[in-house]
Amino acid sequence: MAVADSDEYDDAAGAADRFDSTLASRPVRVFGHDELELTFDSHLRPWTGQSATVTVEFDGSGEETTLLRYDSTNTTNNYDGELANSTEALRFAVPDGVRQAVFRWRLEAPRNSWYWAIDSVSVRTTATPTPSLEDATSLWVVSDIQGHPRDFAHGLRDLDAVRPDGAGLLIAGDIVPTGTAAEWQQIHDVVDGAEAAGIMPSQLVAAIGNHESYAAESWETLRDRFLDFAGRDKVYGEYVLEGGGGEVPVLVIGQEFPRPPEVGMSDDQVAWLDERLDYWTAQRKQVIVMTHFPLGDTVSASWIPWYHEHHERNAELTAMLGDHPNAIFLSGHTHYPFELGDWAVRRRVPGGHPDGFLAINTGAMHVEWDARGENTSSISEIVTRDINRGLTIDVYADRVVIEARDFGLAGATGDNDVNEVLRHLEVGNPLLHGRPR
Repeated sequence: MAVADSDEYDDAAGAADRFDSTLASRPVRVFGHDELELTFDSHLRPWTGQSATVTVEFDGSGEETTLLRYDSTNTTNNYDGELANSTEALRFAVPDGVRQAVFRWRLEAPRNSWYWAIDSVSVRTTATPTPSLEDATSLWVVSDIQGHPRDFAHGLRDLDAVRPDGAGLLIAGDIVPTGTAAEWQQIHDVVDGAEAAGIMPSQLVAAIGNHESYAAESWETLRDRFLDFAGRDKVYGEYVLEGGGGEVPVLVIGQEFPRPPEVGMSDDQVAWLDERLDYWTAQRKQVIVMTHFPLGDTVSASWIPWYHEHHERNAELTAMLGDHPNAIFLSGHTHYPFELGDWAVRRRVPGGHPDGFLAINTGAMHVEWDARGENTSSISEIVTRDINRGLTIDVYADRVVIEARDFGLAGATGDNDVNEVLRHLEVGNPLLHGRPR
């Protein structure tokens, strides 16, 4: 990890009034490629008069092409959530005949401004243009409905409007507020009722959340209500969804025992997950793993202490997934905004695959939360607003395209004109696409 910190610089005796620091890469061989992509993890704190740039220079020509620039014209000073814990992916054309490229990261700032941290730099090949949706296996993804069946029904209609041939509806937990029979009946009424008639995908895939077992009844009773809805006899299981993009494996994991901890898992479940990940990796397929709780140090809020260790076997699961760069890990629970930089992250594990695995925040159909404070000793959370959000996932033969969507609140009428894409992420199959060397 590299950090350019004008605030720390200001503490040096006799430091000049202007901080100006450049980090240059080693030469990277680019010969034979028409286009490549520079990716890196980034955490930038903007400030007035501060600029952060990325450039590329070919074959020592002395001419630098700007790939990225952040300054006061396109950032929010002091704190910009979209630039916090984010991943940058910068495509660039390779001129004919050039052999090498050098990349430079430069932070210019008044002394005692803020900082820029980068990590996990790579240069990789790019995929061909995204095929037609007819060539995709499309999935609908929602979570954290928690007593908002009207928003749930409205979200299903919006998903049908943009992906009418969905191969599956994935629900990442917290489907009901406490787990009572009456609450589950509200969800069954949506899924099985007239509002969803003719639009529901043929396969429903559900993960158990914490809210499924808050009612004053036995764990076994509450768990079995979830299993009845999910159509399984275990909280974990495998689904293979099919569509225009071929087979899409989905592995669901979750809590097997009464809390605490929040997500107790048996040896059998963990061994099963390990075996199925290995199987789909051997098939060179991107595989979706869905659960309710995030793993520590993945998506938004998962660095906060009370989210960090919800999985009893957090370290074991993280290390396991870290060996599988084709794994896409979906989690809900936090209700954090899609607008944050870490709504989608690559989590790397020491000793694992250098690309780690991809983790995605599924949003919520309930209220939105956000953090206040920036370290574990002073962090707090607030509810910011009502929301109704989810994902579409389009799986092609060589890539996955994920869109974070806002459906808008259903309100009394159950309808609105909102069906907006907030984030778009295209992820090439790393078992098919990789670094040029």
